[in-house]
Amino acid sequence: MKIYQSSITEKENSVIFSDYINIDNYSYIGNKLSLGDIMSIFKLISPTLININGNIYLKEHFDGYSQDENNRFDNSPKGKEKYINNFAITDLFYFSNDQKSRDKELQITLGEKILMFWKIRLTDLFPNIEFEFILSENGLYDESDVCITFCQK
Repeated sequence: MKIYQSSITEKENSVIFSDYINIDNYSYIGNKLSLGDIMSIFKLISPTLININGNIYLKEHFDGYSQDENNRFDNSPKGKEKYINNFAITDLFYFSNDQKSRDKELQITLGEKILMFWKIRLTDLFPNIEFEFILSENGLYDESDVCITFCQK
């Protein structure tokens, strides 16, 4: 038998949850999260993507821009992807009262996990395109704190 561990390490499990909780106990997860909560997580790690003229964008972020709009940072196709696909982890927890959600190290870990799933999704949908994935601890563009983004190489 070969065991393939979860993408959440034992160390991360003990930091996120107390030591006596085992994240592998699925009943615990179901008692703490509603079905809607769990489906929201899947929406985050498997976002709707759009391909416009060969550029790949998070649809939710692109909807705020017109197709021909330039950004103020880098108007190359790669720069536009990187700018529009920028996602601030901190924004997820803007209204949260949970102190752990404000922990920068945990936000970095969450950013790494989200990027892991985005990479799987993008590779599945666009197998012939290579992507660059970026995690910034100090913000990107007009966002501050922990941010993630992707663009074509």
